[in-house]
Amino acid sequence: MLIALTAAVTMTVAIPFPPTRGFFNLGDSMVFFTAFTFGWRAGGICGGIGSMVADILLGYGYFAPITLVTKGTEGLVAGVVSRLKINKGWAMGLGVVAGGICMVTGYFLGEWAYYGVGNALAEIPVNITQVAVGGTVGIAISYLVSRFLQRSGKLSLG
Repeated sequence: MLIALTAAVTMTVAIPFPPTRGFFNLGDSMVFFTAFTFGWRAGGICGGIGSMVADILLGYGYFAPITLVTKGTEGLVAGVVSRLKINKGWAMGLGVVAGGICMVTGYFLGEWAYYGVGNALAEIPVNITQVAVGGTVGIAISYLVSRFLQRSGKLSLG
């Protein structure tokens, strides 16, 4: 279900970025939400597969393997970092930064290979903005859903 949700949210707002044929989207919010709420495995699987499915359905199938690795790594790393034994808010913030670095770097390398270094550099600010917005929304949703699940006895936050 979270894979489908990630794909759907990624596809709902897809603002094209012509130099790399990429697009700004809100899918990172679901990658971070999943990683922070359900852990690194779920974050990696939903981030990679859900985002890859969105690429395929939106006509960017040639970029799907790069998205699988890049977004999968983003979710996995964010989930691992968010479990650090520090203040939960700080841990999630660091998770956004660490996962975001994976995403921005992965897409930079893929875009460089496909479109050249100039176009890849041009998309860095778009990807950073996408991580910042997605991370903020993902943290907020994770907080709300985690509290609900905790109160209902369906999730034990430790």
